Amino acid sequence: MYEVTTDEQSEQQVAALPPEALAAFAEVRAMLELAPWNGTAYTSAKPESPMRALSFGPEGQGDVVYLILEDQRRVDLLVVLWLG
Repeated sequence: MYEVTTDEQSEQQVAALPPEALAAFAEVRAMLELAPWNGTAYTSAKPESPMRALSFGPEGQGDVVYLILEDQRRVDLLVVLWLG
């Protein structure tokens, strides 16, 4: 398992998610604990990059950008957005 962490900025972004986004975000966070490499590479020019992105929500209204620190088995949430 990976530890999923937030910093002050991403914590504020999570706190600002609307109620309809919370269940979908919880699912993404749980997935990141188990299989963070399933996200898409943040930069297509570097498909093996540890910086990844995932969409969430019923219509993909949310985005999470994160960094995988494999040697520490840690995932740092960098950006959490809801565009819905």
